Amino acid sequence: MQRFIVSNIHLHNTNKLRLDDFLSTQLQSSKNQIHSLIKNQKVSLNGIICTKKAQTLKEKDYIEVEIYEDTHNDCTSSTLAFSADDERFKIDIIFEDNDLLIINKPPHLVVHEAPSLKEPTLTDWLKAHKQSLHTLSGEERYGIVHRLDRQTSGALAIAKSHLAYSTLPEELKNRQMGRYYLAIIDMPLKADQQVSCFMGRNPHNRLKMGKINIDKAHFIPKGVRDSKSSFIKLAQADNGKCELIAIKLHTGRTHQIRVHLETLSRHILGDTLYGYKSHANTYHYNGRILLHAYILYLKHPKTQEECIFKAPILRDMLQFMQTHFTKDMPNDRQDIMQLLEVNSLMRAFEHFS
Repeated sequence: MQRFIVSNIHLHNTNKLRLDDFLSTQLQSSKNQIHSLIKNQKVSLNGIICTKKAQTLKEKDYIEVEIYEDTHNDCTSSTLAFSADDERFKIDIIFEDNDLLIINKPPHLVVHEAPSLKEPTLTDWLKAHKQSLHTLSGEERYGIVHRLDRQTSGALAIAKSHLAYSTLPEELKNRQMGRYYLAIIDMPLKADQQVSCFMGRNPHNRLKMGKINIDKAHFIPKGVRDSKSSFIKLAQADNGKCELIAIKLHTGRTHQIRVHLETLSRHILGDTLYGYKSHANTYHYNGRILLHAYILYLKHPKTQEECIFKAPILRDMLQFMQTHFTKDMPNDRQDIMQLLEVNSLMRAFEHFS
């Protein structure tokens, strides 16, 4: 139990001090965690349980907070067993410390559990490896602050501490945290370009997202959000038909890259949901979606250091690239991998705002 007394110093320069703002500052925690404490009746004001997060405080109010203490490290066991031989769970760790875990997610692995899902997920892997943390109110979390689609591979950040769990979502929202992707598409882009549009659920196929045509001056319906991506041409395949591109997300909407490419009449190899069709021009490719989160950047929650992590391209996509991208590399590069030097790839997007 922690106890706080509101003083004149806390009220200085403010006409209205809210309970959630006060506790967020005192406990150095996110508003979401404070709201969870209040919702779960873990907060009392002047000896009475308080359930109003916007409760206004006055001088000499005292607040008591019942905070969960994880003394047993009793991580819940996985509900779904997985085999050590399952390729989806041969997960490479790119970086790890007390606050962060950066992994290279394999394809065909679902990140989050769902009631209808009957296969093990990344969450199960995290449970099995004791990678869990509890919120201030005792709710178990697995530190997942962003996601990748089932078939997409690449860099994924997982929070290991409360500090990281509260700060990384804000970094993601403010674009201090983000990713650069690599994709192989079925037809070259005409030029480097940027796509901006409103996105929402496709009304004709609930599995898809889609571009929504809305005048910005008009009301934006619920579930519709703005989106923006930048696309850079990297290299064409030996047959001149497929192309390796790099993508920077300026927003993080579901299926954003796939939707934006669809608006350009381009498709990622393997992405049959958004219109890809296997044919001779694409080497009759029939595998998973060739989309990889290659670079992840963020500010370290504790040190505030600017961090950049590279997720090596996984075997299936790498083999396709090394087989079909062997000729005439641009900018005097000797092979496809020289095109993917991290700093030069990131600099290529500097002219996009």
